[in-house]
Amino acid sequence: MDQDMVSFVLRFVREAGEDQQARWRGIIKHVQSNTETSFNQFAEALAFMQTYVNDVVEASLDENQRLSQGLGEGNPFMETARMWGDMMPRYTQMMMDSMGSANLSEPVEKAMDATFAAWGMPTRSEREGTAASLQTVTRQLEQMTKQMADLEKQLADIQNKSSDTESKEKTNE
Repeated sequence: MDQDMVSFVLRFVREAGEDQQARWRGIIKHVQSNTETSFNQFAEALAFMQTYVNDVVEASLDENQRLSQGLGEGNPFMETARMWGDMMPRYTQMMMDSMGSANLSEPVEKAMDATFAAWGMPTRSEREGTAASLQTVTRQLEQMTKQMADLEKQLADIQNKSSDTESKEKTNE
């Protein structure tokens, strides 16, 4: 059984100066080639990883094409997309759990937002904004529904009074 492997080591470094707020940066290393690079945004680390993953996928695709003259089952592009799709939504939580620090959540969330934005996906703030807007619209609809019910009751009362008045007038005639 042939097995391709792409491995990375991520390191996060906290830098703090006497007169400045602490900031985080990262270093990512491709294990097989021993190549490493620094990053300030997680999107940069993802781009670094993707180049190596793409190389393996392309090599696998070339091999698959030679063997089967088509893609069929085991499409490496589909498997790579599935793997990234499975990992990305859980990444921030996995990072927070492994590091055990709530202080990192903001920088990691910013990095994830930058990554999602680069992929055309809504950022956390956009999702939260949409949720807040939906809550506002829901409250407004509830208020309007209550006002409509009140107006319908008032209209029914007016119609009942009008009917009562007409009945009394007919009786008096």
